[in-house]
Amino acid sequence: MRKKLIAGITAATITFAGLGFTVAHAKGGHDFMEKRLQHLTQELNLTEEQQNQLADSMESSKKAMQDTRQTRNEIRKELMKLDPGSPDYQTKLDSLVLKAQEQAKQMVVQKAEQKQAIFSVLNEQQKQEFSELKGKWQSKMEKRFADGDHFKRGKGCH
Repeated sequence: MRKKLIAGITAATITFAGLGFTVAHAKGGHDFMEKRLQHLTQELNLTEEQQNQLADSMESSKKAMQDTRQTRNEIRKELMKLDPGSPDYQTKLDSLVLKAQEQAKQMVVQKAEQKQAIFSVLNEQQKQEFSELKGKWQSKMEKRFADGDHFKRGKGCH
């Protein structure tokens, strides 16, 4: 029972943690990054040099996001192929759970690295403004999830 619970939680974590990556990809990953950069430029009054640094950082993280998305999809496909009647079902499930946990960990690390990359190019005032901006985004997302309307179109977090 505990293993099934862990597997379910891991699958849910992968699904929802990857939602941001999936939405960005569905909207056109490059367009999403450009819009995010424009938004940050407007909100934080970024210099041209800061914009270029962030654009480079976003572009390099794009590859990592694509790899993460591919891994998540592979895990999902392997999970769908599992035969509960197979004698090695539990062993294969345990292996997938470990892969999914590692993949979820990578996603968290990637997000932290993205935030760190943004912070590295900001001055002190911009860092404070960025933290406040992230707080606003987080509040919006929490409200959307609490209201149950997080899948409605046109309700972006930024």
